[in-house]
Amino acid sequence: METLKIVFLWSHVRSVSTAFERAFIQREDYVTFHEPFGEPCYFGPERIYSYYDNELSAHAEYLNVTFSQMIDQILKPTTSEGKKNVFVKDMARHVVRPDYKSHRENPTVLPIEFLKRCKHTFILRTPRKSVPSLYRAYVRSNQKFIHDDIGYPELQVLFEFLTELIGTPPTLVEADDLVEKPEAIMRMYCESGIDDRFETNMLEWKAERIEAFDKWPGWHDMAQYSTGFNQCQQATDKNDELILPDDIQELIEKSMPIYEKLCEFKLRV
Repeated sequence: METLKIVFLWSHVRSVSTAFERAFIQREDYVTFHEPFGEPCYFGPERIYSYYDNELSAHAEYLNVTFSQMIDQILKPTTSEGKKNVFVKDMARHVVRPDYKSHRENPTVLPIEFLKRCKHTFILRTPRKSVPSLYRAYVRSNQKFIHDDIGYPELQVLFEFLTELIGTPPTLVEADDLVEKPEAIMRMYCESGIDDRFETNMLEWKAERIEAFDKWPGWHDMAQYSTGFNQCQQATDKNDELILPDDIQELIEKSMPIYEKLCEFKLRV
């Protein structure tokens, strides 16, 4: 009997990962989860960041959510009636401990047994595009820019830890490659990355509201109202007119070595 899959796509912020998730929303044989560990990371009793501590009352529905509860939800579609595979898109930053250097045996908040049960994949985008995109999102929402939110160090920590845990580097997609050659990359990702079939309906989708994206208003508009990866490419190329402060430029340069190191493991077509 075929073992049902739990596939994770781990990402950093503004990495075209939500568009990648849209591709799996198209598939009838998968249940998708959109950043399920964000709630316990920021709002629950086990939260590992304090960014929203002054806004907890506005997120009352998440105050009791734990990481183990999210794990139970992820496991449920594989065991319930009408069993399905699971695709989870989430940020490495949501599960890597801030003091990960003191937890070398497991730098994440997730149990080793659960991590071993899942198939882990990654998506990576150049900081020269992701950082300006993140900066623009903060400016647009009138929020103070959080430098650490970009998440490259956590992505590297998780990638290296899972490589050691599993014994081989996880499949890694480079975002520009994806939007330039979506069919080739998605086919390789499915067939050799997660040992599954590729479906052509993963390349295009209907422009429509996705209810799961509502918990982060304004952050996923392109992924919702585009119709495919080509439109995502057009959006990523609109950073040229943006004047970046010195600290944002510094964040780009600081993040580039991590990007370049991880790119050594990317899918190549």
